[in-house]
Amino acid sequence: MNIYLVQLVIFVLPVVSLILGAVGYFIFKNIYITPVIVAIAAIISTFVVFNSSFWIWVVIYTMLSLVSGFIVKLLSSKRRLKHS
Repeated sequence: MNIYLVQLVIFVLPVVSLILGAVGYFIFKNIYITPVIVAIAAIISTFVVFNSSFWIWVVIYTMLSLVSGFIVKLLSSKRRLKHS
């Protein structure tokens, strides 16, 4: 496996998943849509770019996206309650 591909999988894609989860909540106002999109993209890349060992990363990226969307939802709801 190429060293740049390893760096991409370990460092770049998790950060992208976190950012997409947060931004996706603001766009869709739903914490589940962005993780589904991340999961679909990761599953497609499993078959196109990577191999079957990438499945664990599919789960990790999906969960990161879900968690970041949930955190943003909590923070934005607390902010709304504070300003009300």
